[in-house]
Amino acid sequence: MVESNSMEAKQKLIEKPVPLSGIRQQRASSWREDCDQREGPKPEPEIEEHRIDVIVEISDRVKNWIGSVGNAKERTPSQNPWPSIPKVPDQILRGTTPSDFKKFYEPRVISFGPYHHGKPHLQSMEKIKPLCAKEFLAASHQSIEDVYKKIESNIEAVRKCYDTNAMNEYDDETLAWMMLLDGCFILQFILFKGNIQVLREHQICFVQVDLFLLENQLPFGVLQLIFEGARVITMKDRIKEFINIGMSDGTSASEMPLEKPAHLLDLLRSAFLGSSRGGDKKMISKQQEQKAANNNNNTHHCWRMMKEFLSFQCLFQMIRRLFGLSQDNNNQWKTFRHIRELKAAGIRFQPSRTSFLTDISFKSHFFYAYLKLPFLIIDDSTKPKFLNLVAYEMCPDAPKDYTVSSFLCFLDDLIDHPDDVKELRSKKILYNSLGCDREVARIFNEITDGLVNLDVYEDVKDDIQKHYDKIVNTWIAQALHDHFSSPWTFMAFIAAVFIIIVAVVQTYYTIADN
Repeated sequence: MVESNSMEAKQKLIEKPVPLSGIRQQRASSWREDCDQREGPKPEPEIEEHRIDVIVEISDRVKNWIGSVGNAKERTPSQNPWPSIPKVPDQILRGTTPSDFKKFYEPRVISFGPYHHGKPHLQSMEKIKPLCAKEFLAASHQSIEDVYKKIESNIEAVRKCYDTNAMNEYDDETLAWMMLLDGCFILQFILFKGNIQVLREHQICFVQVDLFLLENQLPFGVLQLIFEGARVITMKDRIKEFINIGMSDGTSASEMPLEKPAHLLDLLRSAFLGSSRGGDKKMISKQQEQKAANNNNNTHHCWRMMKEFLSFQCLFQMIRRLFGLSQDNNNQWKTFRHIRELKAAGIRFQPSRTSFLTDISFKSHFFYAYLKLPFLIIDDSTKPKFLNLVAYEMCPDAPKDYTVSSFLCFLDDLIDHPDDVKELRSKKILYNSLGCDREVARIFNEITDGLVNLDVYEDVKDDIQKHYDKIVNTWIAQALHDHFSSPWTFMAFIAAVFIIIVAVVQTYYTIADN
């Protein structure tokens, strides 16, 4: 049996012989593997790159583009001794109809400067300018020839203040004469506070609005050239008094700075902001911010210690929500919408000490708080003045703080309904000369439409949000409103408490007798 199996195996080997070359290949491959393991990995062979050079000819047009990039420079402030007077920026005018532009940005009765000079509906006032120039120069004891020479000697500085396209229409003499007549009319109007005999009442009102339009400004340097030679009149004080009209906080005109303003609109902005007190306001704001940060850190530290002793996470979350303690108050969303919501949370409103737009403060107590806002007069000139101030802040050479724009956005957050305006009127914060609270709410909503809010008043909003997030404040404020808002509700509350006390005492003695 064994012999038969061995014979079959020999036959299979004879039928399928292993070739000698295959054996040699297997031995060679095993020998190469042993050598590779001893010598280590070999570097990969370099792959030759085949590049095809394509010759592209650059046209003269592309060369000009390349040259413009090479010659590009960082934008620097104008080297002109007088700041520029730009037109209304395009981003402000987007969505503005031609009728709205004429109503809020274009002068109604008189033009100052080259932008709107010569328009047909403004020609009637051009006849009055020579008479006003004659009266002002006579009152200031100046010669018209001397004033004209001073303006013409600075005509290049005047040209650089305005848009180049607007300057192409006027030669030096025409431009200098325009500056003389316009400047003398402005100073005469300011000197007599608008009481010019040749002007009627409605014209005086329109001139007061036209004086503060962005595209209707004269360089303040031109006004200085005209009034600096006045021998009797102190025009600086008169200009401050004129700008200060409507600031109802009793602020002296001497407190308003007059340090190289760009134009009258820039001076009006300084009067609204109270630039002379800007440094003190910043210092107070930093101190309040540091104090609030310290109190916030101490509060969070105490609650973190208590959290270690609380076994139920939900209980801690409920307590934290009840008293408005959040882990990150800097990145929280502002959930309050208008004055009615803030009033329901126990926030009361008071007028600030001044009418400066920067004079806004918030103080929070246990279950009530006070928000102080500057006094503001709302009339027909409010909307065009604020729109032009916002347009001025959007210009490249304007101040970089955007305070007026931020103030308007802050008021827009508070005012959403006529009842909000009514509440501010009752607290002597707003004086509405328009007669309709709905119109006031609409004005602030329209002024801030499409306006970017840069949150200059972010610290005040954060403090309001912290107080607003405390649910217990809303409960206590609602209870005080329901039971102590009038003498009758207070008397009813006292009567109810008295009846409960009598009932408790009667029940006690009844049980004691039994």
